[in-house]
Amino acid sequence: MSDDTGILLFLAAGALVLVLIVVFGVLSSRKKSTATTRTWSVRTGWIGEQPFLESSDLAPDDNRQEELFRQTYPIGGTVTVAITDDQGERAEHEVHVSRIGRSLRAGFPQAKIGLSAYFREWEGSEFPTVFPVKGSDKIVEIALDVDGVTARDAAGATVFASPWSTLLFSNGPDIALAGGTGKTVRVEYEDGDALEELLIKYGTLKQMHF
Repeated sequence: MSDDTGILLFLAAGALVLVLIVVFGVLSSRKKSTATTRTWSVRTGWIGEQPFLESSDLAPDDNRQEELFRQTYPIGGTVTVAITDDQGERAEHEVHVSRIGRSLRAGFPQAKIGLSAYFREWEGSEFPTVFPVKGSDKIVEIALDVDGVTARDAAGATVFASPWSTLLFSNGPDIALAGGTGKTVRVEYEDGDALEELLIKYGTLKQMHF
């Protein structure tokens, strides 16, 4: 076999591999976009005494699974959750979905997202509230109310402010906040604390970490 023939066979084999990669990629994408089976599960989370539903981890580009979550828990739809009353009695209650939140899960290079369903019966019940924090720009506290988010320094000066309608957050190793004033600030937090959960509930996820 001549050198030219060997080179041609090598190039042909390489081209075939590339074609197979493209074909399998297209088939996988089509399968994802038409999926009818949920790949996620849900569990009940809590913000204080407020229940909400949160999904297991999802791939950030798996739009079909997010669509299935939103179809399962449509805004205005009803869900039955178990709640313990002041006397310690556990009973099931019918509640109504008011909003869906998106959050960042896991970390680079395997970043995932999570979805959460919140209920009308607790909508706005968390406000007003203030969280002491340690952050960039000498931020020492973040105040949340029905209008939005305000971050202040030790002198009480506003360092960052944004209405909920334009607030962007990213809950990675720290919390990044953007929108409103046009600047981005960062604050430290512990995974699962109330500040993180309320930003997920009322803000809009924009991945700013990975």
